[in-house]
Formats: sequence, structure tokens, C-alpha cells
Amino acid sequence: MGVPFDPNLSKLFRALGDDTRLLILEQLRERDDQSLFEICARLVEQHDITLTRQAITRHLNTLEEAGLISTAWRGRTKVHSLTADPLEETVHPWLQPYFGE
Repeated sequence: MGVPFDPNLSKLFRALGDDTRLLILEQLRERDDQSLFEICARLVEQHDITLTRQAITRHLNTLEEAGLISTAWRGRTKVHSLTADPLEETVHPWLQPYFGE
């Protein structure tokens, strides 16, 4: 039995197909609830990535559209957190035949 087509799969793979976005996800895996400023600072400090805040915001928007991060407002600060649900919900059905359950 085949896995039904899921249009979110394209968004997910597109979001995961960029090295900067993977580094952002890694930063959020290490510590959730980071502001844009914190993410930018950690990318510079740990990976020598010097993109503008606007460029990082575009990456964050792509990750949020794919459902890989969630955002919340803490006062006047928007914080970002990792959400692994799309990986489980979208990719798992494709991999299940290979790993069984």
C-alpha cells in the first residue's frame, strides 16, 4: 500500500535543503526560545555566518512555513522554538516500510 501524496513534503524538504536553515534548526535543538538577535549572534559566534537579520528572518519564515519551528511573543520579543512534529508526521510514513513498526 502506497503513502498518499502530502503537499507539505515539498515545503519540508525545501526548508531542510539549505545549510543555513539546518544550522538554525541545530541552534534551536540545543536551546529553544531564542530571539532573532540570539539566533544571529550564535550563527556568527559558532559558525562565522554573517547574514543580515532580514536574511535570517527569511530563513526563519521558511522554517515556520514548513512547520519546523513555532513562534511566540514574550512581551515585545518574538521567540523561536524547534518543532519536530512535521518530520514525524510527514517523513515517517515514507520510512516506515524500511524500518517497520
